[in-house]
Amino acid sequence: MSKVIRTAVSNRELFQEVAEMVASGHRVEIVGKGNSMFPLIRGGLDKIVLRKTDDFSLEKGNLLLVKLSNANYVLHRVKKYNISTVTLQGDGNLRVVETCNVEDIIAEAVEVIRGKKRIVKGSFAWKLFCLLSVQPYMIRRVVLAVWRRVFR
Repeated sequence: MSKVIRTAVSNRELFQEVAEMVASGHRVEIVGKGNSMFPLIRGGLDKIVLRKTDDFSLEKGNLLLVKLSNANYVLHRVKKYNISTVTLQGDGNLRVVETCNVEDIIAEAVEVIRGKKRIVKGSFAWKLFCLLSVQPYMIRRVVLAVWRRVFR
């Protein structure tokens, strides 16, 4: 049985270590923070499995961990991209988007662990959450409002 040790570190230190581990081919689990990816990721409760990006990571709908120009880190869904930049948006964000350079991508999320349940990239549940993210503003607003009231 492995022993779990928890400690507090700065985001900068944490994500530097995550970037190094992912770059060397390891899968890394982190705990989600905040509500920007709700309902797929519940901040403080769900774990996210990250892996090294590949040729298919930079596609609309994928979840990427990136470093923004203001030195903040976010894990959000790809909204659009071109050869040099990526625009991302959290599923729980109705209007806010972020833009980063392609070289600022750290990892791709491929799984969310919610208690004993696993939501794996490509699964029906994963695709359902992705479908929500591409809906028009008003539909997303209503669905998120209902979801927050019913499932929180």
